[in-house]
Amino acid sequence: MIDLHAHTTYSDGTFSPRALVELAAQVGLSAVAVTDHDSIDGIAEALVAGGELGVEVVPGVEINLEHAQMTVDLLGYFPGAPPGAEMQRALSDLRSYRNVRNAQILERLRALGYTVETEELAAIAGSGAAGRPHIGEAMRRRGYVASITEAFERFLARGAPAWVDRRRLSLAAAVRLVRRADGLAVIAHPGIIHTDAAGLARLVAEGRHCGVGGLECFYPRHDEQTVARCLALAAVNGLVPTGGSDFHGQTKPDVRLGLANGGRPVPDAILTGLKARWAQEHAARGAGAPEPAC
Repeated sequence: MIDLHAHTTYSDGTFSPRALVELAAQVGLSAVAVTDHDSIDGIAEALVAGGELGVEVVPGVEINLEHAQMTVDLLGYFPGAPPGAEMQRALSDLRSYRNVRNAQILERLRALGYTVETEELAAIAGSGAAGRPHIGEAMRRRGYVASITEAFERFLARGAPAWVDRRRLSLAAAVRLVRRADGLAVIAHPGIIHTDAAGLARLVAEGRHCGVGGLECFYPRHDEQTVARCLALAAVNGLVPTGGSDFHGQTKPDVRLGLANGGRPVPDAILTGLKARWAQEHAARGAGAPEPAC
């Protein structure tokens, strides 16, 4: 069993990198990817834990972007080497904007009669980057809501009274960032992107044109029909299929590490395919192949 999509306290998960790897070992995973939002800071800790516990840790990141009026998440896997200064700077900029967004959310909550202080978020987030789950936890601790889930449903989700949108890169910029870090770009959970079948097909084709190498087909919110459609899109576009749970811990209590669509495990062969595609692209870059003109 493997899982190529999981979050830690370095973004909006509730498990530290070590705790995530420990859980992976407990549930019998042979490999787990750390794919925090806009952060690679938890990877080093996870790699150490993985070496101690016999769990392969696949370094990754998740970047939010916008393309053709669609909100899309891009997973970047780079098992060959850590990313360089360009990615570090870009991710730092995105995380810095999160602080601005947090302040705007807190201001909206205050206007609604629910005061949460920035210091509370920092205490809850610890070494990680504070975000909406930490705001939800602060609201729970203050007795405003009974759970983080309730905080999202009533206040923090898209369209709710305290919702503030995030800053996003373009598809071309996000893919270029991942590829320049010697990584493999994968479109995350295509089945929940807000578009129709034709729009999704265009997105995947345009992503391939920009240098996307994979498509996350196995995912908890994909039904069997969606999985089949995503696998077909991957095949038509020459993309490697990937999969993961999108595990966050307590903020998504119904999601179990290692399980995807229908509670099924992610096929082990997916990681083999991911590595092979990364090696292929790595070799092409090393041979001086031109970057996609997207």
